[in-house]
Amino acid sequence: MSALAVLLIAKIGVTLVAVGIPMLVFPKQRIEALSGWSATTGTVYRLYGMAVIALLVGYSGGLYEVLVLDRVPWTVLAMGFVSNAGASAVLVVTGEAAQRKMSTVFFGAIAAGLALALMLPDRSMVALW
Repeated sequence: MSALAVLLIAKIGVTLVAVGIPMLVFPKQRIEALSGWSATTGTVYRLYGMAVIALLVGYSGGLYEVLVLDRVPWTVLAMGFVSNAGASAVLVVTGEAAQRKMSTVFFGAIAAGLALALMLPDRSMVALW
């Protein structure tokens, strides 16, 4: 399995469990208690959860390209870089990074890994074991 496959699996798994599913199924009050956010309606959380699931479908397509087709998923790498670097940047610019260190580091690390895969595509596809 390649470093790129491991990165995509980590992104899909962590995001699904930590964000996608909770935003779709947790009650509004629990989401607000866990996240520190507030909204007038829980619908915004459900919409966000669906948007996250849609991104994960894209990542899954990229994982398929890596594992089955043995090719670099260029558009998925670009999408993921923009999404994760952007999320990390938003947290820093808004001053939320200090309160959301794990999220900021996770998004930043995924963005860095995807940037490396974009710059060194052949190396990212080499089997780790």
